[in-house]
Amino acid sequence: MFRWLAALAALSLAACASATSQQRYTGPIIDMHLHAFPADANGPPGQFMCPGMAADLRYDPKTPWPVAFAKRGFHPTCNHPIAGAKTDAENRDETIAALRRNNAIGVLSGSEERVKDWMAKAPGLFIPGVRFSAKPDEPTADQFRKRFEKGQFKVFAEVTAQYYGIFADDPRLAPYWKMAADLDIPVGIHIGSGPPGATMLGYPDYAIQNPLHLEPILRKYPKLRIYAMHAGFPFAEEIKALMLLYPQLYVDTGILQVGTPRKDYYAFLKDLVRAGFADRIMFGSDQMTWPGLIDEGIAAINDAPFLTYEQKKMILHDNAARFLRLDEDK
Repeated sequence: MFRWLAALAALSLAACASATSQQRYTGPIIDMHLHAFPADANGPPGQFMCPGMAADLRYDPKTPWPVAFAKRGFHPTCNHPIAGAKTDAENRDETIAALRRNNAIGVLSGSEERVKDWMAKAPGLFIPGVRFSAKPDEPTADQFRKRFEKGQFKVFAEVTAQYYGIFADDPRLAPYWKMAADLDIPVGIHIGSGPPGATMLGYPDYAIQNPLHLEPILRKYPKLRIYAMHAGFPFAEEIKALMLLYPQLYVDTGILQVGTPRKDYYAFLKDLVRAGFADRIMFGSDQMTWPGLIDEGIAAINDAPFLTYEQKKMILHDNAARFLRLDEDK
């Protein structure tokens, strides 16, 4: 009798857990990783992107990689490719449309002029960020300080110094970390791997950045809010070690919805959730020139069979709202 009741209770709990994991989150969303880019930022405009694009590239070096990469973009091999914008206006307007149909706002980086244009087109939809690569011709830390004090940006992201072989603990970035810490500016930095063949796509100094390069900064500035973009993929063990030791570190999911096969993305995400970090994972689409990345990224979170409804809500909204202190702004 009691064994029968226990079995029935266990089945009931399992059914409830399954129903909870299947429930989709439809509330407000915060996208921590958007780019105000021209349509040709990733090569010829109008290229398609397939989920799992980094797998099965079948590349023969007899063809220059930029040529092969673009050819792949115009002849997608998947059943449901994501269309690339054909014009600058289309990229802007379709990104705005994607955010609105998903009840989302987002952190937007790019050139100062383009960010202003996108924000003027859709007031209240974007949180202004900046794109910083630590190149010699870019603003100094003091110049960024003045821009922030004038209200020209709210998030120091995306830091893409990795594209030029400059890692987080490089002395050239030290003044910028101090500036962000002094002004209490949240920072988002490109961590982990990157686009297929990056060194052959115009970034000869690109190098894979291990998340552990963040440790000296996290130790020196314990109050500085930092989020590792792309969740430091594929360095799961390193990012888990850092998140355990440094509670001010968050991650975003940018590009993982298409940059790796879905099973691989889910295994990585599940690893972080299983380790107890569901409350510091934030949604990011990494929309560059494919507005559909926003829809695909949100769907990937909602479709994850191992996430509860509450965890979906945290990843798609609550964690970012806490990280950005949006309630305080209101």
